[in-house]
Amino acid sequence: MSNKNVNNNSIEQGNVKKTSSKKKAKKSFTEQVLSPNSIRKGLKHSAGFTGSLLINVLIVFMVIKVFSYAFNFTYSIFGDVCMSPGDTEYVVVEIPADSSILEIGQALEDGGVIKDKYVFFAKVKVKGYGDQIKTGKFGLSASMNYDEILEIICDLDTEEEE
Repeated sequence: MSNKNVNNNSIEQGNVKKTSSKKKAKKSFTEQVLSPNSIRKGLKHSAGFTGSLLINVLIVFMVIKVFSYAFNFTYSIFGDVCMSPGDTEYVVVEIPADSSILEIGQALEDGGVIKDKYVFFAKVKVKGYGDQIKTGKFGLSASMNYDEILEIICDLDTEEEE
């Protein structure tokens, strides 16, 4: 029985040690929460969280901007878009010989007839009018859409096709 007493004593002593270490742990936890080191650690973690949140918000913002630009670009290519719908003033735009499509688009953009030379380039490529564009001077208006401009500078007769 002395063996059982020794085991019981050691178990009881172990329990006492465990309870006393629990009390110390509680005190140290309270002291840890209020200590300057724990406040610094908390600020580090919150600064990291804030930085991550800011980066994520910027990424989402950039994704939205890219999708918005892509939608507007695609709409300009396939939609019925003009520079200024109510404008009745005509501008003479000269298309020199041996001009690339981007140079022609730049001339139209500089003349105030179209908004974006890259949309014009894409429209010409999609429609397949690259080799049909004529050189010379053309009277164009900002109220014309891309298709109407292409009809004039490519000298297409849409009434015969229909």
